[in-house]
Amino acid sequence: MDIHNYTIAELETLCEKIRQKILETVSKNGGHLSSTLGSVELIVAMHHVFDVRKDPFIFDVSHQAYAHKLLTDRWEKFDTLRQFGGISGYTKPSESPYDYFVAGHSSTSISLATGAAKAIKLKQEDRIPVALIGDGSMTAGMVYEAMNELGDIKLPSVIILNDNEMSIARPIGAISNYLSQVMAGNIYQKIKQQTKQMLEHLPEGATYIAKRFDESMKLITPGILFEELGLEYIGPVNGHDLPSLIEAFTLAKKMGRPVIIHTQTVKGKGYKIAEGCYEHWHGVSKFDLNTGKPVSKGGPKNATKMFSEALLELAQQDERVVGVTAAMPSGTGIKLLMEAFPDRFWDVAIAEQHAVTSMCAMAKEGFKPFIAIYSTFLQRAYYQVIHDACIMALPVVFA
Repeated sequence: MDIHNYTIAELETLCEKIRQKILETVSKNGGHLSSTLGSVELIVAMHHVFDVRKDPFIFDVSHQAYAHKLLTDRWEKFDTLRQFGGISGYTKPSESPYDYFVAGHSSTSISLATGAAKAIKLKQEDRIPVALIGDGSMTAGMVYEAMNELGDIKLPSVIILNDNEMSIARPIGAISNYLSQVMAGNIYQKIKQQTKQMLEHLPEGATYIAKRFDESMKLITPGILFEELGLEYIGPVNGHDLPSLIEAFTLAKKMGRPVIIHTQTVKGKGYKIAEGCYEHWHGVSKFDLNTGKPVSKGGPKNATKMFSEALLELAQQDERVVGVTAAMPSGTGIKLLMEAFPDRFWDVAIAEQHAVTSMCAMAKEGFKPFIAIYSTFLQRAYYQVIHDACIMALPVVFA
C-alpha cells in the first residue's frame, strides 16, 4: 500500500482502520495486542516518510509489527494471523519481501541497522535503514554495543525509540529510569538548532565562548546519553501525533548521519480497556471485545503456576532460596516470589547473561538460586551457563 501522498486526515483514518482490524483479529486469534496498538501511528508515519520498497524496515522483536503487515499486502490474509498455514505474528522474510529480517528476540534491531548501513555504503546505494525499538529492549547490552559503533562510523540510519514506559512488564534499571524522566525535548531541539546557527555566523574571536555555551547545553538535553555515543537526538515526540512524527522522521531522513528519535506512546492506544495496563494485554488469548474478558474457560493449573507455588513453599522454608528472571516475572512464575520476598527475588530486565552469572556468584556464597528464563531466551546465556555454572559445578536451578 503506497501512502506517501496521503494527507494527514487520510493517514488518521487509515490508523483507525488498522486499529479496528488488529482488534477484531487478535480478539479471535490471540496475539500481541497492547504494543501493537501503541505503534500504529509510528508505523504509518514510517511508511509515509520512508520507502519500504528499498529502505530496510527493522522491527525489534517484531511482535509490534502488525500495522506493517497490514500495509504490505497482507490485509486480506490478516485474519489468518498466528493460525496454521497463516501469517506469522512476527516479521518473516519468507512471508514477504518487506519483512527485512526474522525476529523474536529483543534488542537486535540497532545491530541490524548498523550492518545494513555499512552494506548500503559499500554498495553505494541511496537507501537508509530504519529501526523501531521499544524502551524495554533498551535495557539489553547489545543495544549499546551497536550504538557505540554506529555513533563512531556515523553512517545514515534512523532509530525510532518507542517509549511507552513499559515493555512486557515495567522496565527495570537505570536506563529505563533515565528514559522515563526525559521531558524537555522540544525546547532543547529549538535551542540546539539556534545555537548551531549562531556558531556559523560568529567571528572567530567569539567562537570559543559560543562553543562552550553549546557544550553546556548538553547538560540539559534529554538525549545526552545518545549524543555522547555519537548519535543525533530528536525528541521526545508524541508518538500518536502524525504531523509531529512526520516532521521528525523527515528531518532525520535528511540528516545524513545516525539519528535516534525518541517517541512517547501509550500501550494499548485506542482500546480503553487495555490502555495503560502493564502486562495483561501484552500477549492475549481470545477475548470478548466488549468486555475484554477471555473467551476460554478456566482449566487446570499450568506448569508455570505449579512451579511458582512450589518455589514459594521452598522459599518460605529456606531463606537461602533466591531467584531471578529477565523481564518476564509473570510468564516465568517469579512475580509471586518477588511480591512475597522482594529482597530475594529479582527482575534484572532483558539481561539473561547477567542474570545467570550474578546467580552463580550467589550460589558460590551459599545460596540456592533459581533462574527462571524462557528456553528460547536462555540461548543468549549459553556461554554463562557453561563457563560460570557448569565448570564451577554450582548448585543453580534453571527453570
